[in-house]
Order: sequence, then C-alpha cells, then structure tokens
Amino acid sequence: MKQSRILYLCLFFSTLVFAYFNGGKVPYMLLYTMILLPLVSFACTLVIYLRFKFGQELDKKFVTKGDKVNFIFSINNEDFFIYPYIRVFFHGAKTIFENQFQVKNFSLQPFHGKNFSFELQCNYRGNYEIGIQSVEIEDFFGLFKLRYNIFEPKYVTVYPKIVYLDRFLLKTDYMSESHSMLNTNNEDMSTISDVRKYAYGDSLKRIHWKLTAKSREVMVKKYQSTSETSTLMLLDLQKNPYSSGENIILEDKVIESIVSVLYFCLQNWIPVKLVFYSGKLITIEAKNHLMFNEIFEIMAKVKFNETVFVKDLLAIYSKSVLTKTNILVFTSNLNYELYNEIYGTINSGFDVSIIYTSPEKLTGEKSKDADNILSFLPEIGVNSYKINIDDNIKEILEC
Repeated sequence: MKQSRILYLCLFFSTLVFAYFNGGKVPYMLLYTMILLPLVSFACTLVIYLRFKFGQELDKKFVTKGDKVNFIFSINNEDFFIYPYIRVFFHGAKTIFENQFQVKNFSLQPFHGKNFSFELQCNYRGNYEIGIQSVEIEDFFGLFKLRYNIFEPKYVTVYPKIVYLDRFLLKTDYMSESHSMLNTNNEDMSTISDVRKYAYGDSLKRIHWKLTAKSREVMVKKYQSTSETSTLMLLDLQKNPYSSGENIILEDKVIESIVSVLYFCLQNWIPVKLVFYSGKLITIEAKNHLMFNEIFEIMAKVKFNETVFVKDLLAIYSKSVLTKTNILVFTSNLNYELYNEIYGTINSGFDVSIIYTSPEKLTGEKSKDADNILSFLPEIGVNSYKINIDDNIKEILEC
C-alpha cells in the first residue's frame, strides 16, 4: 500500500506540473482523472464494505482434549462488479490454533462466493475464541483499506483429559463407607450429607422413601460423619511469565493432574474441598462422583491470570481448618516461600502432598531451587510429585 500511494503522488504531481506548464484539454483531463481516481476508488471500496456478506459455522462447541472441530466460513459477492482485494483475519491465531489458522487473501468475481474449511486440532484444554476476527477490504489501486471488525466470535470449550488412576497415596483417616454404615456412633443422624443408590447390605432405615418414589430407584441416605474429613486441594492459578503458547501447555498439564486426582477421590467416595483464587476466593465441596461434572466444567474454563500465591491459600486454610486432614497442592511455581509455608503446615499436624508441574522441558531453563526443594520435601514428610510436560501422569501419580 505504501508503494501504491507513493506512485500515485508521483503521478499526481507529474500531471499537475504538466497541466500547469502546458494547459489544454489533455493535460487538464489527466489532472482531473488523477484527482477523481482516489475518490471513485474509495467510493467503490465503501460500497464493498457495506455490501459484502459472510457466514461462519462451527460443528462442535464442546470437545475433549485431542479431538477435532471443523470451522467453515464463506464470503459472497452479490454485486455486478468485482471485489478486488479481500483479506480475512481469524480469532485464535495466537492460541492453540496458531499454526492452523492462516490469513486468507482472495478476490471475488461478480455474483460469486468462496467457502473455506478448517479442521482444527484441539490439543489443550481451555475456552477459546474461534472465527472471523476482521475482514480487510482494499481498493483497486491499493490506496485505501477498510477493516470490518466482527465482535461475535464462536467459542469452543476443550475439556481436559481425565487420566484414570488405579491408586493415589492419601495419608488421611478417611473412614470407608462400609465402616461408616456399621458405626453409627460416628454419624450425626439429624444431618443428611448425601444420597446415593441402594447397595447390597444397606440398612432399610436409611432408605429415602420420598426420593425413591420420585426417581423410581431405591435411594439411601448418607448421614454426616462426625469424624469425616475432606481432602483439601489447593490449585495455583498464578500467571506465569512465559509465552502464551508455553503457558497454555503448562496450564493444561496442571489441570489434567488435578482433574485426575479429583476423579479418583470422588469415584472412591473420598470427600474433597477444592480451593482456588479467581477474582475471589472460591471453595467447592464435593462428596462423590455425581458432583464431578460440575467441577470438570469449571476446570475446563478456569484461567491462570492471578497474582495471589498458593502459599497464601495454604497459610489461610492451615490456620483456619481445625480438623487435621490431607492437603494437596497443585502448582507450577515452586519456591522457598512455598516450602516454608509447607514446613509450617506439616508442623501443625497436616499431611501435605505437592504435585508440581515443571516448565523445565518447555522453556529449556532448569530451576535449581525447585530441584533442591523437591529433594528436601521427603525429609520433612511431604509426598512430592514432579510432572514434566511430556510425562505420563498415570505413571507419576500412581508411584
């Protein structure tokens, strides 16, 4: 465009000089032609800007990590003149679809249209914008550009992958369901904590008759156990200083690890309390697998853009929770401040495990502090797991 404008100015001043020194019909015709040329060109470009039609469609809005979605868009010319230069920009070009979306340049013949299709690989969890971000229209002579911004993108939610764990070490005094049923002295019979389907051996006194009649399935009550403790899970949503692509990969691994442990706990009727800071302090309690989907939905969309450190969450809960329980810390930031807080929490009688997702293989930078801390943690009684970007989570967490 810059070269076209320079060329136009050269031609304009040439015709101006020619008309000034020579006069006559031909010089003035050339001069007025050069004056009218950009006006006519801009008017045509404005008509195209106001008249072009577009459409976009996404075949799926919700997918699981590793799945594909198809995005289709079309642009049509319903006029009798050509649309010379059209350039289409897309949302998502700076996210996980960085190498899958390419700017499209084309022209449109009169009463014709173009359709384009993208098959997008969704490799990392998150909630992403997809679709046409803007359409840039250039005039015939390359003098003007008009950009039509589209503020209604499509969205695709990529759910994290669930790694099904056969075992995970939890140092808690959590009472099994069978023990709870037999030992009613440890239950508050006035408080129903949960309802589940009837299992062989359940007492008839526990049947929830109203809910059974409504659901047409035999449902039994589970009373609040006076000795029952929840496993406390702290999720670190601190923003990392890496590139957007590196952050997406690292965050995906953190979420994958916590989702897998959550699923393991809830499938085994181990109550959990999930805590994280996202604009405000959020606490989610769940007692069984029936409540997993709600948490799963949140984990798919949660954003890592906070400045609150996980050590602060650990300090709050280790000082406010009276019942000693197991605390799991999920983070990609391991430093001596967090280590000191963990040390104090251990001395307060809690059992602490840390699941650390390392950015080392992603960034190529090795953290000596993180490695030293990981070597110190077993000495103070902390279970530690180091997960690299290319590691199999199942192998790491089950060991």
